[in-house]
Amino acid sequence: MTEMLQRVSRFRSYVSELLARADRALYADQDERARRYGWTVTRTGFGSRRYRDPRFDALKAARLRELRAAGEPSAVGDDRHVPA
Repeated sequence: MTEMLQRVSRFRSYVSELLARADRALYADQDERARRYGWTVTRTGFGSRRYRDPRFDALKAARLRELRAAGEPSAVGDDRHVPA
């Protein structure tokens, strides 16, 4: 029984590694392009990525500072919502 479980475990590891390689190969160009632009790339699953430009965080922080300075009530203590 233990030998069978070891075989199944090795097979699962092998298949997982094949899928990870395929995923990296399929998205290598897009990931490289995003990194050249200075974006962060987060792999969220097979064939799924989150690309994010960190400058958006700076824009959001600047906008919140402006709103707080203007006394906007929605900007006080609420970093999740920034009015457009």
